[in-house]
Amino acid sequence: MIGVDRLRQMGIDFSIGTLNFLANIGLMLPYILMLLKYQQTQSETYLIALVAFYISRAASIFYTKRLNLRSTTYLIACLVLGAVGSLIFALTAAVGWLIVASLLWGYSAATIWPYFLTVKLHLSQVTNFKMKRLYWVIFLGLGVMLGVDLAAGWSYTLTFCVLAALYLAALPGGLLLDNFTNDFYRKQAIHPHGLHQGWRWALSLLGFAAIALLTTLRKTTLNLPSWLLLTIILGALVIFAIELYNDRHVLPNYKVRLLNRGFLMSLVLLFNSFFAYFYFGSAGMYAVFALYLVGFEGGYPIFGKLAHGDATRALRLSQVSLLAGHVLLLIPWKYTYLLGVLLITLYIGYDNPTINATLYGSPDIDHDTAIIHKYRFSTYGGLLCQLVMFGLLVAVSEAAHLSILSFFKPSDAGHFWLYTLSLSWPLVLASLGISLGNILHEPRVGR
Repeated sequence: MIGVDRLRQMGIDFSIGTLNFLANIGLMLPYILMLLKYQQTQSETYLIALVAFYISRAASIFYTKRLNLRSTTYLIACLVLGAVGSLIFALTAAVGWLIVASLLWGYSAATIWPYFLTVKLHLSQVTNFKMKRLYWVIFLGLGVMLGVDLAAGWSYTLTFCVLAALYLAALPGGLLLDNFTNDFYRKQAIHPHGLHQGWRWALSLLGFAAIALLTTLRKTTLNLPSWLLLTIILGALVIFAIELYNDRHVLPNYKVRLLNRGFLMSLVLLFNSFFAYFYFGSAGMYAVFALYLVGFEGGYPIFGKLAHGDATRALRLSQVSLLAGHVLLLIPWKYTYLLGVLLITLYIGYDNPTINATLYGSPDIDHDTAIIHKYRFSTYGGLLCQLVMFGLLVAVSEAAHLSILSFFKPSDAGHFWLYTLSLSWPLVLASLGISLGNILHEPRVGR
């Protein structure tokens, strides 16, 4: 017989392991499930919900941390909102409720990892607490539920219910982490993050409305004139430039590095996930995602091994990898293309943990907001890449008399050179310029 204490410990381990799992996949899994639901139904209702989720996810990182609450409190809120959002998707198809669910779930998806990482870093300062990893067990369970769902024709209802249950199961773990960090917060000065500058909120909402429109263009045809789309894109660029200018005093020594990170991730995960079709057909997207996972997970240990533990040398190797990756992407050959994507993602994988340690360890940065700022400025970089990409795409589609969906949903690879010359090369050169500026901007410290 298993004792009560053993059962309690198993329950705590499962709750914290589930929290760890949700934090790691929380950004993408809701989006993937909603996309599958839309592809199954082709319903405008789910398209609206998908766009609402995407925009909420993009905007939330800008609007969070406005109240004087702990990161642990925000983490618990992420779990509650994630549970409510997924449960609504399981229970109704009413468009109003799905929009509400998408907004709640989008906030949870955008912020659960930054707050979880912040709490993990806090715990490292006050305790030797280790989190259980149950990734593959939970992934397997979700996979089984998804299979049962599809076999029974329940249209993902069971999967949404199980995901809601996982969010709730992670709540005790979140509350426990909140207790564990009490000593950390007692030693920290309070940094107010109150509501202010309402005009910036209103202005940025217009920018995200533009992003919502562009996101819709990836899914369906909108009969809008090209001049209007280009005007909207230019307006969004101006709005985000104003936002960046007003944040010029926040992390001034790291801003270029974070913008570069966001631009690179959008270049790989957004643009190249579609552009890879013109090299490898329908398998291209999966090849890019696979390379991203290899690079993201392997970048830090690979460069660490090659540099024999020398942080400065590892940094230089990662920068060489980054620049070489850009050059290889400019060569129109599928094997140099794959290697270029891999080298860039290896740099991203090396840069990610080092910037986490650098920001969190800096004595002049609030520990409770360092990671949130990281993802906020990284999101700026990602949005910049998206706006530049869409501006180029609208212009070339108008000039070549093609629909925008010819890029996002191609039927053949006949326009390879058109998109290479008009989209791939300009984006890669822009990314290369930002990367060079980043390398020249500051010497960086290893982990």
